[in-house]
Amino acid sequence: MSPDTFCAAIRRELTATLGDDAWMRGASGLCDMYAAATPERFEIILEQTARGSPGSALAEGARWLLPRWRAAARTA
Repeated sequence: MSPDTFCAAIRRELTATLGDDAWMRGASGLCDMYAAATPERFEIILEQTARGSPGSALAEGARWLLPRWRAAARTA
């Protein structure tokens, strides 16, 4: 699965979820910025971003995205 396809599904999921939490904005932002990356690069970006500071919207978004990305990549 490409990051672009994954992010399209994530955007639909986030749109269906009511709320405006920081992690949601972070996840959406990561997809906006990196959906065109290669699958390998996208995973590295998520891994590195997830190591960021607690409370960071991007780090929280990456922590939410990473297991979903890995699960999607395994089933693709």
